[in-house]
Amino acid sequence: MFLGIRRAISLLLLSLYFWNFLLVALVGPEDLYACYAALAAVYGVAFVGVAAEWFWARWFAIGLGQFGAFSLLALPQTGPEPSLLVFGISHVLVALFLGGEGMAARYERSEACVERYNFQEESLILLRRAIKSAGMSLPFLILFTLAPRQDLLHLAALGLGVAGLVGLIRARTWGLLAAAGAGAIALGDGLGLFGAPTHGYFLTTPSGSLILHGPGFALLASLMLLVPLTFARPLARWLRA
Repeated sequence: MFLGIRRAISLLLLSLYFWNFLLVALVGPEDLYACYAALAAVYGVAFVGVAAEWFWARWFAIGLGQFGAFSLLALPQTGPEPSLLVFGISHVLVALFLGGEGMAARYERSEACVERYNFQEESLILLRRAIKSAGMSLPFLILFTLAPRQDLLHLAALGLGVAGLVGLIRARTWGLLAAAGAGAIALGDGLGLFGAPTHGYFLTTPSGSLILHGPGFALLASLMLLVPLTFARPLARWLRA
């Protein structure tokens, strides 16, 4: 019901956060430029993908919605902070508005997608779960690797995370391995295996009126491990065959 309106609102919110993060990159602290330019790029890709009806874009945007919903978990510490409430609730709306079978009929279950890719039902379900997980964890991976300390290991983790998403979309096994590598590096950092855990920073507005920070971004970035774990059972069946 109201598919067009739900899709339009979702696109509006995705474009809003594209410009929000781009402004943070341009007017915020210089050492956070790369981080927020990358976040803007992620939201830009989601906006273009949903608008162009790429089959995977709906899942990816729902994952971004789940990422934003995590910010609501900070409310017990910050109190009813308006910018945090707006950020979290608007992302929940993106995830809700792009959900449902009616919306799926315009994307992965569209006639063009079925004819081109001919997904089996189980493969479609697994791919949907994996890309949602990638969409949810990629922003955390960016905040972990690029804000503000950057070293070779962090850049390797980010490169593996992006490669993992590309591999998933192209249905390549190496995408799972890349996502696993990114998640493992983030988990190791968050557990202090490489020294002091990386301290991440998240500005919800260009003015920096609310800044969430702490070492927990590395552990949240390790949610990228959900991508290969999604395929653990079929991979185990394949290895036993």
